[in-house]
Amino acid sequence: MKVDRQTVIEQVEKMLAGDIPREDVGWWAYDFLLEKEAEYEPGYEKLLQDVLQSLHYFHDTEPLMRQFYPDPEEILYYLRCLKGEELYRRNRVIHWRV
Repeated sequence: MKVDRQTVIEQVEKMLAGDIPREDVGWWAYDFLLEKEAEYEPGYEKLLQDVLQSLHYFHDTEPLMRQFYPDPEEILYYLRCLKGEELYRRNRVIHWRV
């Protein structure tokens, strides 16, 4: 299974527009993270891994787990980085919430 920036951008934009539920995006990211043969777009591996790691929290809709959801600003930051509008700085976002 392979993921690239364009695929992730499309998923995030659809989620932000309300075209697909964030829970579905969470499951999509979760499934990809579990994939043993996962391939990431060359040169963007860490960014894509971090974005998927962040998005996967949406798959769990239990009220207690909502505290781990990424902030909207974090999602917008990732989107700008994926589009090349901003340089990705890993230390700008929280990666391990649990």
